Amino acid sequence: MSVSVVDSPDVRVRAQDLGLPSPEGLAFLPRHWETAKSSQELQHEPDTSTLRKLFHEAGLTIKQLQPADRLLPTPAQKSVDWLPPIIFVGGMLATQNPYAIQLALNVLGTYLADLLRTRRPIPQVQLTFVLETTRTRSYKKLTYEGPVSGIKDLATQLRELQHD
Repeated sequence: MSVSVVDSPDVRVRAQDLGLPSPEGLAFLPRHWETAKSSQELQHEPDTSTLRKLFHEAGLTIKQLQPADRLLPTPAQKSVDWLPPIIFVGGMLATQNPYAIQLALNVLGTYLADLLRTRRPIPQVQLTFVLETTRTRSYKKLTYEGPVSGIKDLATQLRELQHD
């Protein structure tokens, strides 16, 4: 299991540059959001829509960032690897709903355990979160790579990182 934390670009500035709405609370960031020159280069990961529905069923509101005038494409997946969307966690979420991060991790863990249950050996998963810190208003990217069972342990790290 490994966890890495690096600085991330300002999500709100990037969203504005790409013609996307400013994310609040929880949001799925599209593929290439850090490097795209225009919104034409953005795509949603294959399971974004499914995860959004599962989060909604659990009582969490999560947005898919996309331009107001069109839907972003979802590429066909031609590999057995699971490609998750990047999850943005806004700074105000910690005060508005302190249990949202744990609930989101529980939803992800349950979904992945079901999805990967029949695969042998059980693969490692990779999840990426971009967090807005509450004190410095900077952005951090946390990437987790490890077994599905380790996802539930990320809540403490995410909360601590968000309060930096």
